[in-house]
Amino acid sequence: MQPKVVASARKILSIKGREGYALKPSKVDPHKRRWRRIGSMASMQTRRDTRGRGSVLPPDWLTRWPERRRFEDFSDFERGGLGRDGPVTVGRLGAERWVLKPSDEAVANEIIASVVGRSLGLLVPPAMAVDKGDEIWAASLRVPALRHDPRVGFNDRNPFRFGPEGPEDIPNYWQQVGLGKLLGDIDRKGGNWGLDQYGRRWDFDFSLSDHANFFLAPDTPEWNHYRKDRFKGDIESMRIRGLSSSALQRFLEPYRTLAESDPEKLYGWVSGVGDLGGLFMGKKPLGPSLIEAGHANRKAVGEVLRELGVH
Repeated sequence: MQPKVVASARKILSIKGREGYALKPSKVDPHKRRWRRIGSMASMQTRRDTRGRGSVLPPDWLTRWPERRRFEDFSDFERGGLGRDGPVTVGRLGAERWVLKPSDEAVANEIIASVVGRSLGLLVPPAMAVDKGDEIWAASLRVPALRHDPRVGFNDRNPFRFGPEGPEDIPNYWQQVGLGKLLGDIDRKGGNWGLDQYGRRWDFDFSLSDHANFFLAPDTPEWNHYRKDRFKGDIESMRIRGLSSSALQRFLEPYRTLAESDPEKLYGWVSGVGDLGGLFMGKKPLGPSLIEAGHANRKAVGEVLRELGVH
């Protein structure tokens, strides 16, 4: 079953290139890149897996629940690329390949990020926790045949280097910056993503950083104060830095979408996911916690937008 995502959320928050397109050097300026058609739509259709709507992953990837497995369940290990803490390991689980890496503290974050990202319509692989001796490793389903371009990222630690309107060759740039701020994913750039054969962007090292707690924390006065303070600070920090009026409106689109979202529809598909052995805040089940936090986030963002006069 596909998660019921708010239509506007899927339209605005889906971070991907248009199907059948890829970033190619501009014919006018070779230093810039443009989305260009990489094949006829007829040839694209012949390569598609219609069950997965052109997905390069198994048909159920979008609604795959997170789980907790043993390292011994995997086989055929090989060294992968470099992760934040060193080389990652790629292992086989049935017919699938998974990227495994030691990250005790980040396991819960990666699982939360995977569920939140997929709920918002982003192309984020399923994630799971893996017990390896006394350690807990994080694992994400490997997306095959990704092409990486470190020159191009949707979010940048200094987005103003592109000017007040953003780069012309990155679609929906300020919406992506706004999404990065909203989710707290400060690393959504460069090597953390790749394009599949359909020209779509996949986030394979997706993280919510310190915002992960906001998507799981309870609906309490203390946490709601933190929520409003962070959301308000993120928006005000961009307003005072010289964004053009049109750029600010695009930056705010993800916030407005969240303020109009229905947490039951966004996260209802994982309502039955438990705590996976006490991985999450307060050792509470993941699904109900996401729904509770979703209502609190929606209210907090709505109040901030009204207080700032940008709703």
